[in-house]
Amino acid sequence: MTEEVIGVVEEKLKKKFGIGQDKEQDGLFSKVFSDPISMADHGDPAELEAAFASLDSKTTGIVHIPAALIQIFQDRFEPDIKTVLIAEGEKFAPFLRATVDRFPYCQYTITTQNPMYEAVLELLFKGYENVTVTGGSIYEYGFSDEKFDLIFSVPVFGGRSFVDSKQQFICREYEMVALENLLLHLSGEGELVMILPARLTFAAGNIKELRDFVQQMYRVKEISELPAGTISGTGLKTVLISVGTGKTDAVTIRKYEAGEFLSEREGGKERNVVQTNETFVFLDELEEQGDWNLDRLFASQDDEWLKYQNIRKTQLGDIADVFRGKAINRRDKSGSIAVVNITNLLEYDIDYDGLDTIDEPERKVANYVLQEGDVLIPARGTAMRAVVYEKKPYTCIASSNIIVIRPDQRQLSGVYLKMFLDSPFGNKLLASIQQGTTVMNISYRDLKIMEIPLPAIERQRELAEEYEKELRVYQTSIQEAEKRWRSVVSRLQGEM
Repeated sequence: MTEEVIGVVEEKLKKKFGIGQDKEQDGLFSKVFSDPISMADHGDPAELEAAFASLDSKTTGIVHIPAALIQIFQDRFEPDIKTVLIAEGEKFAPFLRATVDRFPYCQYTITTQNPMYEAVLELLFKGYENVTVTGGSIYEYGFSDEKFDLIFSVPVFGGRSFVDSKQQFICREYEMVALENLLLHLSGEGELVMILPARLTFAAGNIKELRDFVQQMYRVKEISELPAGTISGTGLKTVLISVGTGKTDAVTIRKYEAGEFLSEREGGKERNVVQTNETFVFLDELEEQGDWNLDRLFASQDDEWLKYQNIRKTQLGDIADVFRGKAINRRDKSGSIAVVNITNLLEYDIDYDGLDTIDEPERKVANYVLQEGDVLIPARGTAMRAVVYEKKPYTCIASSNIIVIRPDQRQLSGVYLKMFLDSPFGNKLLASIQQGTTVMNISYRDLKIMEIPLPAIERQRELAEEYEKELRVYQTSIQEAEKRWRSVVSRLQGEM
């Protein structure tokens, strides 16, 4: 029976898409479908959908949506919903047919960009009069002429490729294009429910323009933080957003955390998601805040955040130059230019003795040469630390994995900035602009718009002076204690 299913799909592909004429496409078909389908024992459509869902995300690029999120999506169905769009339907397997069967009163349009996936989806819904499967890209205008009461989407995100600029979207990132494009297909009372990278909520530039556009033209109904790793294979923090037509009143703000294990998929276990916090804000509060940063929205209810709100502060980019270090292609042990890498950033200092070197004309690195008082933080990695650079007699630059913050010394002390970034509240602010989950990923552009408390420069210097004084005492005490400990151990071992 399994062979029969494969044969049906192959026949549709041969007829509709010319399989057998293009070796590359034939190879892709064999690679993507033959192995998983061979695991289906009965050839039932449900078995085919399960095989569809077992496709390796690394090979196919399919993002598998966990069962917990499917339940959140399904909770959006209401009796008056007539038309539903499920964008890139292959991502919703193995829950796609179950969703359609659970709400049979709706008319469904299921899209996919891949002709082979289209053939399989058509096979899955053979005999369903309320389901239309169509090819088309949600990253291009005109993929559909219809409007829908309910739209579900988990778009492509986290990649480095961009949509063709000729499309004239506000942003060129695929996930942001999908948001803008799908909104155009909402009916008069429609709702769009999407999973998107968390950077949508705080990033500046074109993404801020897109937020403002959505906020002004549509009704932002919900913004919810999802647990780290909810979407496997992306390594990004994600949020669920719900946007409808009409005027915005209150916006629901939720936070979900990982719950108990549900099932195994792709070699790992899926967890349930549990709502742990909920509040709401009004449109004017979002406009006043200037972004949709959930940490800030939740933190606005605690004392620490209220204190932060009531003190003088400014965007980091207004009082410092913020830039990435230089990409290094080749190291040279005899080079004259030292390079600070992430591994050289210690808790309080830089491991200057362990710096790599490169051999480059100084004119080629002139824009990256470090200066006294520069603050260095990792752009990516697993640990956040801020270190102040001390000028050396040799030329020193930072690698591209490091963000350099060069304070305007008339307004900002580098040591004071390090103290703030190392503080619990500073860590919260850094976490709020972090894009990664297990691996931290911070954009220097997002760092520029982070607001920091800014007391008078005289007060900053007083704090910095006391910090450095006590740090020297601490480090000396540690060195003396370690020296004494080694001496005692050596003496005791000698008496054995």
